[in-house]
Amino acid sequence: MSWPADLLAACGLVAFCVTVLAAYAGPGRSRESFARVEQQGGSFILGRGLMNAGYWMLQPAVRLCAAAGVSPAALSWFSLVPAAFAGGAVALGHWGCAAWGLFASALLDVLDGAVARATGRTSAPGAILDSVLDRYAEFFFFAGALFYYRAIPPAQLLVLTALFGSFLITYSTAKAEALRLTPPRGCMKRSDRLALLVVGALLTPVTQRWLETPGTWPAWPALGAIGAIAVLANLSAIARFVALARTTPS
Repeated sequence: MSWPADLLAACGLVAFCVTVLAAYAGPGRSRESFARVEQQGGSFILGRGLMNAGYWMLQPAVRLCAAAGVSPAALSWFSLVPAAFAGGAVALGHWGCAAWGLFASALLDVLDGAVARATGRTSAPGAILDSVLDRYAEFFFFAGALFYYRAIPPAQLLVLTALFGSFLITYSTAKAEALRLTPPRGCMKRSDRLALLVVGALLTPVTQRWLETPGTWPAWPALGAIGAIAVLANLSAIARFVALARTTPS
């Protein structure tokens, strides 16, 4: 794939997101809010307004899947397809296509839970399956980035640090739930990490076409997003574990 085509993919996703936001926040209509968003809470990376817009966009798909009897588990499994595509695209340096894969995987990850709640099919096994598949989806992207930066060991270390921090965030939540404690809130939830990675992947074709030397590896926006996750996810995980330690009965 040529750089113009990859750049076109990135521009297409930006146009799609802008159209959705314009439709959601357009004049003359009330902005819907969703209980799931209130439960999860927003962050300085991904605010509640953007999250509500995403849930609003998916409502027709939720109704369609519910009417067709589509299993939430099937949607969870299918979310691995665009995630694996994103990982492969990253490994080959096609960041615009990777952004589409990440975005589609994120939407399916939201859709499976929304369909489960809409059809009364929420269950502990389903939640476990969703959580496990989310970890594989993240691994696909970071594995692709690890391959892409194979000639730059410091960048590979950054990728591994981001992956480790991402998994620590998830572990802190699982540990809190196992102890029957309220999982501490903080930044770098999966939605935050995906938002950073999508933005980094979207901007990379722009910098690679006009700001970076052809044939070099850095992909600075993507590397910056990975670096932000490496730092913030690990700091957030430490803060979460400290909060858990303080609330755990002695």
